[in-house]
Amino acid sequence: MTYKISTPVNEFNGQVAGVWFVNGEAETDSEGAVAYFERHGYTVEPVGSEPDDGNQGDGDKQPPAEPKPKPATRAAKGG
Repeated sequence: MTYKISTPVNEFNGQVAGVWFVNGEAETDSEGAVAYFERHGYTVEPVGSEPDDGNQGDGDKQPPAEPKPKPATRAAKGG
């Protein structure tokens, strides 16, 4: 999951915990960085509306389509 991080100083430009901030905002998917920012008073918000169901990866993918039926084959004529 991706998170939006906001610094306590709105105009901050630079790197903290391996994450680059521009005008006090950044995005990261690093759980370690998110934990650091939460401990140090940064605002941390999930980005998007992905439910956190414990599955990682295939969040927005559709289930596979049903297989198409194979066309009927004709028996060979013999003589």
